Amino acid sequence: MMHNEYSDRDLDVFIAEKVMEKKGALFYTSNISEAWQVVERMMRKYFCELKLDVFLGGVSGDLWVASFYNPMKCKRFEGKGRTASLAICRAARVAYSGLAGK
Repeated sequence: MMHNEYSDRDLDVFIAEKVMEKKGALFYTSNISEAWQVVERMMRKYFCELKLDVFLGGVSGDLWVASFYNPMKCKRFEGKGRTASLAICRAARVAYSGLAGK
């Protein structure tokens, strides 16, 4: 997998330490299979549902919008990015901050 300008290593570290509770960061923001591990974790630990949309011709260049919805708290946490994996990780950071209370 090629890691490019669409990756965010600081966010990878945050996801690894806080959301995944692991040492050593994978390339969550630039690899969809690793980002999907984040989705599964958010579903199991924080009881979130994922909504993932793509928009063609987005003005900002952020084509993907990911949101985690927690039905118990009736809250939606959204992230945008140029790739699905980046949007997922951005949404996971917002959701973690909102649900874990940290």
